[in-house]
Amino acid sequence: MGLADRDYMRWDYNSSAKDESFESHTKEFDNGRFTCTGCGRSYSTKEAAMECFNTHYYEFKGFKDGRRSSSKASRHNKVKSSIKNTASKISKLLWSGVKHITLLCIIGLFVYAFFGSEYSNEIGIGGDFPYHRDYIPYSKASGSQICLTNYNNATDPTWDELIAFLEKDDTDEELYLDNSFICADFAEMLPNNAETSGIKTAWVGVDFIVGEGHALNAFNTTDKGLVYVDCTGERFSPLVMADFNDLGNSVAAECDYDMIAYVSEGREYGLISIEKATSPEYLFYETYTNRWAEFDRKLDAYNSDVESYDNALNGRTTISNSAEYAKLNKMYNDLEIQSTALEQLEKELGMCWWEPLGIVADIEVCW
Repeated sequence: MGLADRDYMRWDYNSSAKDESFESHTKEFDNGRFTCTGCGRSYSTKEAAMECFNTHYYEFKGFKDGRRSSSKASRHNKVKSSIKNTASKISKLLWSGVKHITLLCIIGLFVYAFFGSEYSNEIGIGGDFPYHRDYIPYSKASGSQICLTNYNNATDPTWDELIAFLEKDDTDEELYLDNSFICADFAEMLPNNAETSGIKTAWVGVDFIVGEGHALNAFNTTDKGLVYVDCTGERFSPLVMADFNDLGNSVAAECDYDMIAYVSEGREYGLISIEKATSPEYLFYETYTNRWAEFDRKLDAYNSDVESYDNALNGRTTISNSAEYAKLNKMYNDLEIQSTALEQLEKELGMCWWEPLGIVADIEVCW
């Protein structure tokens, strides 16, 4: 059965109303006329009515196709708009994230610049760097924070290795200057040099019961334990001792400012040159100090005897009185014995000695 056979119907010749029911086949009314259901025109034959209806069918189909195409275009535009809106939202979200991250980075830089970290501002730990830097809460003469460069492969030295390093190092050759290079600067320079040489070193801060604090360093030797080292250079602590000679005169001594420090809470802060220090124990310092006191007493006695001998001799080159000669000769021989003993003691103690800096109240060691 053809499409036209189903979708057109015959109209009554005398009737203006359309039959409400579609017929599945073409029917002939009594008037013998055929009507196109698409436009209502009447034809004398069924074929003509079918041809007219077919024309309207394809127009209707085209209208539906056009409407379908329009619907597809509309949906396509909606998809494009949705994608565009989504992309815009993602872009805004990403830009907002970038701004927040940038702000956090700026805040972090300010915090780092102004506050740093007490001991844990480390660079290169766990990475490829052979060292890391630690900032400690103490200032140098310039006002900047102490920065220690600690090498990952640095190890604890033996006593002999430590002394050998100190003898080669030139930190103590710097001059102590109140406004440009103070004890904190010396205590920063020495460990950075030591760590570069593979020796693990600590920065040490000491407070005294009276007076300002002081800075030095510490090494944990494998054979003699913890050793404090003070390399603060010339002009910081005045020398007490001068060179002794057989004439009883004193001359300025040239001293090495690499010193072993003896630090213990509640006791005086003592120093001994590395040339004469053989132990880091505080008992060694006490024994050394007692021997210095003995040297001072003997030197005072020697100088007094020299003065007595000079007064008795009174500038004479010959003595005619045998008794007086014997007395002066004995005085001279006694002075020779005293001089020899003093020279031996000076050789053992060295020519340089520094007075204690004060009584230690507190010690802080920063590795």
